[in-house]
Amino acid sequence: MNQRWTIVAAILATALLIQIPLVLNADLGWLLTANEKILDGRRLGIDLFESNPPLSVYMYMPAVKLARLTGIAPEYIVIILVIVEIVGALVVIDRAAAAAKLEAGERNFSAWSLAILLAILPGAIFGQREHIAVIALTPFVAITAIRWRGFDPGPVAIFGGLGAGLAMCIKPFFALVLGLPIILAAVRQRSFGPLLTFEACTAAITVASYGAVVFAVFPEYLFSYAPMVTEAYLPIRREFGSLLPLPIAVVGASIAFLRLVAPQNFRMWSDATPWLAASVGGGAAFLLQGKGWPYTAYALCLFAIAAPLLHVCTKTLRAAVAIGGLAVVVLVGFYLSSPAPGFPSLEQRVQALVKHPRLLTITDHIGLGHPLVRQIHGIWVGSSCAQLLAAGAILRQNGSQPTQAEQAKLDDIIQFERRQLLADLRNGRPDVILVDTYLLSTFQFDWLAWANSDPELKKELSHYREVEDVGRVRIFVDQSDLER
Repeated sequence: MNQRWTIVAAILATALLIQIPLVLNADLGWLLTANEKILDGRRLGIDLFESNPPLSVYMYMPAVKLARLTGIAPEYIVIILVIVEIVGALVVIDRAAAAAKLEAGERNFSAWSLAILLAILPGAIFGQREHIAVIALTPFVAITAIRWRGFDPGPVAIFGGLGAGLAMCIKPFFALVLGLPIILAAVRQRSFGPLLTFEACTAAITVASYGAVVFAVFPEYLFSYAPMVTEAYLPIRREFGSLLPLPIAVVGASIAFLRLVAPQNFRMWSDATPWLAASVGGGAAFLLQGKGWPYTAYALCLFAIAAPLLHVCTKTLRAAVAIGGLAVVVLVGFYLSSPAPGFPSLEQRVQALVKHPRLLTITDHIGLGHPLVRQIHGIWVGSSCAQLLAAGAILRQNGSQPTQAEQAKLDDIIQFERRQLLADLRNGRPDVILVDTYLLSTFQFDWLAWANSDPELKKELSHYREVEDVGRVRIFVDQSDLER
């Protein structure tokens, strides 16, 4: 046992050192900023807007509060808290394995393998919502795999259910990841029993409780903002055919390695089936989200690797298989960390114009303003990370033939975004405004003309002068700052 947790500690310490220079990405930067705004009095769904459900925002509140208490940068506290979460997940899995009386060697290898997959594999997506959610639901999949083998995981299974429920609250798409393994178990047993386990019931109760909280505490988000997200943001997706090759390749590679690792035991109802089913569920979630962003494939990749990897501890591997498997894992790691289409480096240019500016962007891309505003120690004055809803509405208007009722809804969404931008300009008085020239990083689009089409916005923007354009970005500065 000492050896087991000593090696886990070494893996997690390595992850901590790797993440210190990497962890601050666009999504994390925005969500930390959003929580700071909430602590300063902003209200989610009223004067602060985020397209994901409330838990996706508030899950970072402990890091922000601890940062204010300790003076440590919140992104570093996120690293520590995520590592604590990984430890908790590994302990739950190990306690379930102990209750099932699995051998020490299998428990050791499982702990080490999952520590690497949860802490090292994520790379640049460490600490993002999907990463945190997958850590939370991994014990549920492990417990399902233990039950699949005919063992009892004991009362610790309740914690697996709690984690799975929280994962679904973060993103409902994760219901596919945990749902497919238990549905297969029900089919295999020809019984509803797998759907009524402690962990399954706990997950369902957690989701229902969260729904009640959102209904009671965040009615503005639920009834005002969420419908606009559904209308304008969720339909933004890549072509299905361009997304499908990734799940096919990842699941196909997992099955191929399973055949190589355990050729005698490979069959429909093998011990690896729950892990493989979770990967298929992750692939389905990746396809349904339709964005094609690498981090949305994390569940698909992690459980696809775990399926054959957790068989290795009882097998003697050929060198070629081991090297091939390691190469695939490294490639998956590079894929998950591949950067999104981004922007030119703006830190030095912005700081040369105004030190620690009040910053605002006119764009649909979160990466223009975040984490830039934190890197330059500026102040974000926007009520959202970007004009995402306007972009979705514009795309739908130009890419299809909406009905008159749909057109009215899309016009209302675009007008809503303009009203919020106007409020941000008047209330925030930004020193610097960064204006994008692309729509969804794909089509050339004049965001400045879009804003200036509103007379009130045009009047506010007339106080700013363009000083430079860098690649796809136009930089505007308050004329009063230039005259100082």
